[in-house]
Amino acid sequence: MKNFLLSYLLLILVSNFVFASNIDVENNNYYTLIKDKLNEQVEQTDERERLLRILDDLVTYNKQEVIFLGCEFKLLGEDKEDINNVLKENNFFVNYGRDLKKYDLLSNKFSQLFVINRNSLSNNCNQSNHTNIIKLNNNELIVPYENLLVFYQRLSKQDEQDINNFHRYEKCLKTKQVDMDTTITCNYKNMTIMNVYNALRYYPEYIFRKKIKVGKNFSVTYDDEDMRVEVEYKWSGKNKLKITQNFDGGVTTYTFIYQGNKTKLITVYSPD
Repeated sequence: MKNFLLSYLLLILVSNFVFASNIDVENNNYYTLIKDKLNEQVEQTDERERLLRILDDLVTYNKQEVIFLGCEFKLLGEDKEDINNVLKENNFFVNYGRDLKKYDLLSNKFSQLFVINRNSLSNNCNQSNHTNIIKLNNNELIVPYENLLVFYQRLSKQDEQDINNFHRYEKCLKTKQVDMDTTITCNYKNMTIMNVYNALRYYPEYIFRKKIKVGKNFSVTYDDEDMRVEVEYKWSGKNKLKITQNFDGGVTTYTFIYQGNKTKLITVYSPD
C-alpha cells in the first residue's frame, strides 16, 4: 500500500507538469468523455472498464493544440478538403466506416484536424498509434482509439472557469514529510471550496466522483478492480470541508478551508 500511495502522489505531480505545457491557461477549453457512446460500442464489461480507466480523463483544447493522454496534437488545418485528404491517406474512412455511418458523420461535419506531435519528450507519444483528433461542427471531439471512435464533449463555461482558475491561482507551499506522512498545502485566491472541488473532480486521481452540496455530509464506497476506497465527506459549518479516503493500507485526507476570499487545501497522504 505504501508503494500505491507514493505512486498516487506522483500521478498528481505529473498531472500538474503536463498541464504546464499548454499555451495559455486563460483560453483553455476542456472536454470530457461521452460514456454513453462508449457503452454503445463496447458490450463486454471488462473491456469497457479497461477503456474507461484509460480514456476517462480531461482533454484540453487550446486553439492550436489538443492535449490527449498527456500527448500534444497540433492543429493541421481547417480546410475540409485537406482534412478529407489526410484522413483518406490514413485509411480513416475504411477503418472506422461502420461507426461513421452509425453516427452519421460525413466529412463535411469535420471542422478541424489535429495530428500528434512526434517531437515530444515522451517516447509513448512519439510511438503512439493514435495520430489524429477531429473536431466536429457541433463542437465535439472524436478520437480514433484502437478500433473505436471515442467521443468527447465540452464542459460548461462554469466548470472550465473553475479549472482554469484552479491552475491560474494555485500557490503551493513546500511539501512536508513527517515519518511516513506527506503533507501538501496549496492556496487558491478568489475561489470557494466548491470552485476548487469542482475543478479537481475532473481529475480521476483525486477520486472526487460525487457532486456535493455545502453542508451535506455523506459517505460512499468504490469497489474498483484494482482497489477499494471508502470516502467520507464531512462539513464543519459552510467554510470547512474534510474528505477522508480510506484505502486498504492507508488514508488520504483533503481539508478545504475558506477564509479571506481564498481556499486553502491541505492534502495529507498517510500509508500504513
